[in-house]
Amino acid sequence: MKKIAVFILTLSSFISISQNNVIDVLKQKRKSSPIDAIIYADSLLFSNHDYTKKIISKIKYEQAIAYTNNNNHREALELFNEILPIEKDKKRIIKILLLQSNSNVYLKNYSKATNQTLEALDIAKKNNYFNLVSAANSALSFIYYTNKDYRKAFKYLLNTVELQKQQHDSISLSVTYNNIAILHKNTANFKKALQYSQKSLDISLSRKDNIGIGKSYSNIGRINELIGNYKNALAYYKKAIVHNTKSKISNSIPYSNLAHIYTYLKDYKSSEKNYIKALKIAINNSNQYKINLIYKDLLKIAMQQRDFKKALKYQAKSDSVFNITVLHKNKEKIKMLENQHKYFKNKNELLQVKKNNNKNKIIFGVSLSFLLLLGLFWFQNTKRKIVENEKEKLILEQSVLRSQMNPHFIFNTLSAIQNSLLDNEPIKSATYLSRFAKLIRQNFDFISQDRILLLDEIDALKNYMDTQKLRFNDKFDYEINIFAGVAINTVEIPPLLIQPFVENAIEHGLKNKKEKGKITISISKGNNSICYEIKDNGVGYSEKNKEDKVHSIDVFKKRLKLLDRKDEKSFTINSSNKGTVIKFCLKQ
Repeated sequence: MKKIAVFILTLSSFISISQNNVIDVLKQKRKSSPIDAIIYADSLLFSNHDYTKKIISKIKYEQAIAYTNNNNHREALELFNEILPIEKDKKRIIKILLLQSNSNVYLKNYSKATNQTLEALDIAKKNNYFNLVSAANSALSFIYYTNKDYRKAFKYLLNTVELQKQQHDSISLSVTYNNIAILHKNTANFKKALQYSQKSLDISLSRKDNIGIGKSYSNIGRINELIGNYKNALAYYKKAIVHNTKSKISNSIPYSNLAHIYTYLKDYKSSEKNYIKALKIAINNSNQYKINLIYKDLLKIAMQQRDFKKALKYQAKSDSVFNITVLHKNKEKIKMLENQHKYFKNKNELLQVKKNNNKNKIIFGVSLSFLLLLGLFWFQNTKRKIVENEKEKLILEQSVLRSQMNPHFIFNTLSAIQNSLLDNEPIKSATYLSRFAKLIRQNFDFISQDRILLLDEIDALKNYMDTQKLRFNDKFDYEINIFAGVAINTVEIPPLLIQPFVENAIEHGLKNKKEKGKITISISKGNNSICYEIKDNGVGYSEKNKEDKVHSIDVFKKRLKLLDRKDEKSFTINSSNKGTVIKFCLKQ
């Protein structure tokens, strides 16, 4: 009997260790690749292994953090909301609340974020979890920092400092000092920013924290750069580079910062040299985001030196990196969906097997089969509608992109720039080449987004109309009026929404007009909406160009209809030989 008890105990311990090893593997995957961790977690949750409720909760907890690290904050919140009510460990509850708060900050749900952090702070105080009290204070500081309420952000960071001093937590204290330095830097109190950066550096030096030392050197260099002390800034950036090289730390930031100062000092040779060093590190680290930024900076240097050959080379490199990044993201999404579908199918098959063991398996099997067929029909029907909507959306987006970036438009624009070069106007040519390059980048950036800031839409419109003015030798002027109450830096709209109407106004309304044309875009605030008016004094649209106009309107209305807010009903158009006026409103 004793042998049986020992065997059962040993088997139980083995199962426990095995399940904990699964969590350790999941943690490692989360740190190295959030996408792989999410997929691995799905495979664990939908497998036929009988994990305990506690292990399942831990798997979902790690998967939620992986979603957060991959900026999938809505998915992370769903999992946190699922595991929080059944969690009994108070420390874990506090951590979940703080992670929820962090995701809600990124989703701009500031009220929820604040309430969750205050709840976490209250639990931590009652149980004397001083480290978590510090973490909650830091989280509150981050919320107020994001809202640019620097006074309260300072208050909570200073609370954190006192707690960390009491606990002799020098590692966290170094990070907090650095955060205080960032706040002082953002409020232009550079003297204080330098003091706190130095405090952070002193702690890193005493602990021989090589990563912290390198970061502090770079931070101090950046503050010196902001106050115009370029000599000190250069010295600290070089210190960071020397330190990182000795410590075998791969960090491109000090080289980029160094290059930035050399660009300002017009030492383009040194600037390019350091950007290329930064580029090599970014490529070795496979950091596509930084690679793209560095190519953009190299493009600017080439433009400033009027080296158009290099400029075109760096522009092509930048576009190539962007395309690779988009392709990689799409592959990861497809991989995730395929795995989730696979494990979802396996889970349903497992449930079917278990149900077949019941006494009434025949009746239940028939009922279940009917329900599964019904569910499959609903699922397929819903999936078909989603695919059709996505396909229609993609077609509409491609139509908008083609309308602005068609070969005819690109060829004519490049010809106009070439003519200005032949007319010996290099400054004008460089300006328009830069503007045209920016317009191309904006279009490729916008087409991958569901919504963009109105500020960015207006900037793209200006670039587009300026480019068209170059093509048509200033045959028209334009004016953009933003009325009171329209916050263009917060209002969001679907990308490239106004451009097709501007294109029609130029190509069909003003192109054949003898007198100088004018386009006026007015944006005003209505009842819970933002209203737009595009007006031109062209010849109006005739039967010859009516088909293009109707096509543009049809594409526009379909795009609005996909938003499912009835905004398309507000659309009106009036055209005559004196011009065309288009109006519509978008709910906010």
